[in-house]
Amino acid sequence: MNDEELKALFARVDDTPAEDARDRAVAAALAAFDEADNLSAAGQGSGAAARPTPEHTPIGRKIMNMFTANDSTRRWLFSGMASAAVLVLGLFLALQMPQQGSFEYAWDAMEEQAPGGDAQPTARAKEYDVAGSAGKVALDVSSAGEAQEWVAAPPPATPAPEVQAQRASYGSEDTAQSAAGLAMEKRAIADDRLPGPRYRDEGRDRFTATDANPVKRVAEAPVSTFSIDVDTASYSFVRRQLNSGVLPQKSAVRLEEMVNYFPYDYPLPADRSRPFSTSVTVTDSPWKAGNRLVHIGIKGYELAGTQPRANLVFLLDVSGSMRSPDKLPLVKQSMNLLLSKLQPEDTVSIVVYAGAAGTVLEPTPVSEKQKILAALNRLQAGGSTAGAQGIQLAYQLARAHFIKDGVNRVVLATDGDFNVGITSQRELQDFVERERKSGVFLSVLGFGQGNYNDALMQALAQNGNGVAAYIDSLSEAQKVLVDEATSSLFTIARDVKIQVEFNPATVSEYRLLGYETRLLKQQDFNNDAVDAGDIGAGHSVTAIYEITPTGSDSGLFSGSRYTQTTKAQGKSGEYGFLKLRYKLPGEDESRLIEQPITLTGKTTATAQREANFATAVAGFAQLLEGGQYIGSWNYDDALQLAQANRGDDPYGYRAELVQLIRKAETASSM
Repeated sequence: MNDEELKALFARVDDTPAEDARDRAVAAALAAFDEADNLSAAGQGSGAAARPTPEHTPIGRKIMNMFTANDSTRRWLFSGMASAAVLVLGLFLALQMPQQGSFEYAWDAMEEQAPGGDAQPTARAKEYDVAGSAGKVALDVSSAGEAQEWVAAPPPATPAPEVQAQRASYGSEDTAQSAAGLAMEKRAIADDRLPGPRYRDEGRDRFTATDANPVKRVAEAPVSTFSIDVDTASYSFVRRQLNSGVLPQKSAVRLEEMVNYFPYDYPLPADRSRPFSTSVTVTDSPWKAGNRLVHIGIKGYELAGTQPRANLVFLLDVSGSMRSPDKLPLVKQSMNLLLSKLQPEDTVSIVVYAGAAGTVLEPTPVSEKQKILAALNRLQAGGSTAGAQGIQLAYQLARAHFIKDGVNRVVLATDGDFNVGITSQRELQDFVERERKSGVFLSVLGFGQGNYNDALMQALAQNGNGVAAYIDSLSEAQKVLVDEATSSLFTIARDVKIQVEFNPATVSEYRLLGYETRLLKQQDFNNDAVDAGDIGAGHSVTAIYEITPTGSDSGLFSGSRYTQTTKAQGKSGEYGFLKLRYKLPGEDESRLIEQPITLTGKTTATAQREANFATAVAGFAQLLEGGQYIGSWNYDDALQLAQANRGDDPYGYRAELVQLIRKAETASSM
């Protein structure tokens, strides 16, 4: 059959369905359904009776039936309860998840806003050359009321020629995309300018651990030599810890800095031909019967008349670790206080460092105080800590504007957390030691806790011919930078050394209280090339020896069974002989002061009171260190001795000590 015949056959077929076909199909389907229903009712596969089952419904099925009830009201009720439970669970989980940002972040941002409105974006920026860096420091120089952040900005790279050609070929569509990208970049920069979250770090405070000076036999080592120390950082840090309700770590306690925190009413020098006076007072030891305490007091003369001109460089740490209310904000307030004590013709420069270092303010006379304050107020913390680079730049700036016969000093304000560039304490110490020969000295102000590097700052200050102070509050800044500004800035004697030779005829044992990090060799005393501590105008320094008189049974050493001892020869009326060496500013040859320590020296009531108060402070420090040499003497004994000898206390420093002793006693019992 061909195609034509097949088409003719299909054409003859009537494809129209019959009218009753639908009815027949429906009837057949209903019949099949009825037959299947009858089979189900009869049981599947067996005509036997159905197997009996329990009449009660399991408890689990009852519960499920409740949630699948046919009653629509019950279904809506149960579904509503389930939805509420899911909502509560979701809210609880959301509250447990960490949030981006914090309340502190929001609070800091509110604090940074200018009064009356939000802080505005940067209006313009100014670049400063960075010493030793290929880049520059971009610093915002918009209105002084805005706290802005400076960052290290590397120079932009020049695109390759083929890239430039490709960019030139972009059409209008690409131009629109570039504009959109630029807008997003601007928004990102604006977001970066918001103050970051407050820096917090705990448990990384670093102190140099030293053992207390041991008791020595005069027969074996009759000479003791050390450098003076006028630092006070230890006392301030100890105070902060006690005010927080905890005892300080033992390595944070330096007895000499605790004692020298307080001014003492020692006699002033008769004239300025000798920069300081010396006084010696001998008292009984309150913690060991039979022993005696030898107090050596030094008092520098006060500046009178016109002060020398000052060339100061504020070297300020603005790294991320300084983002805390007790760090950079307190630094700004402290520098403001210092400005109030300077003369109008004195000059101030500001160098800052974070990931890089830069000069924020060239030398500016203090008469332009508002300009200096505006530069301070623009600083904001952020970035890593290139402290060594900042120190190098600060010294360079101080040398460039050196004032002959004036005060040339770098004032470093930091938490000591150097982590970029030269970070070795020894290398930094060597650099500062070399720089002091130029006549530029370094003083260090420590701030904050948690990552406070006291060990580094002590090394820098000691080798930079400066003081190390710890600023834990605005009140301490007032003490160091206002009340004692002349002592902190104006040096009246350099390389001051003390040497005591004890008389074996009257003293069998002795111990120097404190100064563990300032000990010198006996031959260093006469060597003018060996560096020692400096004294500022009005400074008072105290050193205490505990001695065991010959014949007393209060000593720690027992007599030898086999070694025969001969009677010591010496002057019976002297405990020892005191020597002091010092250099006047600008001189390289030292001068000598000598004085005997007599058994029956004349002691005034004032000298006795000042010696007793210093003893209370020294005993308190030994208690905080563990009380190795003070027996059963306790905080109550220290409290009574301090209260009975407070004397004239115009600034309340001695009253504060009494409260700290009470807090230490409470903390020690917890």
